[in-house]
Amino acid sequence: MRAKIVDLLHSPARTRASGAWLIGQRGTVVMVLRNGTLALFELDAEAGELPGGVRRWPVHWDDLLVYGTQPEHDHPVDGYRLGLSGSRRQTVQHAVPLDAKISLCGEPVYSLPVCGWSMPFSPTADRACPECVRLAAPP
Repeated sequence: MRAKIVDLLHSPARTRASGAWLIGQRGTVVMVLRNGTLALFELDAEAGELPGGVRRWPVHWDDLLVYGTQPEHDHPVDGYRLGLSGSRRQTVQHAVPLDAKISLCGEPVYSLPVCGWSMPFSPTADRACPECVRLAAPP
């Protein structure tokens, strides 16, 4: 998902500390953090141009202007959206067919809609369900 940082009012304090530089930057949402409240945002700029060389920043969704979608570069599985089960540190990411509330592995899930759009399932995510990864893999 492509976005631009338009504010940092709701983001973590460490992100806000670099706000003067970060506001206006464009990049890609690469992961969902803190039970869906934050996006891990990867900036388009080169590492040498970034504060401390940091390319990825936790940014609150309300501080982003989402303007487009594109596949994640971590090889998302086409046709499946992200569904979550569990909470906090036990959250698991599942592959969910469009318009379904049950993941491929049979787990009831909740979605993470963003402006009417749901994030795609990424089999390389740290908390991806191993069974969903297996079932979603192309033959």
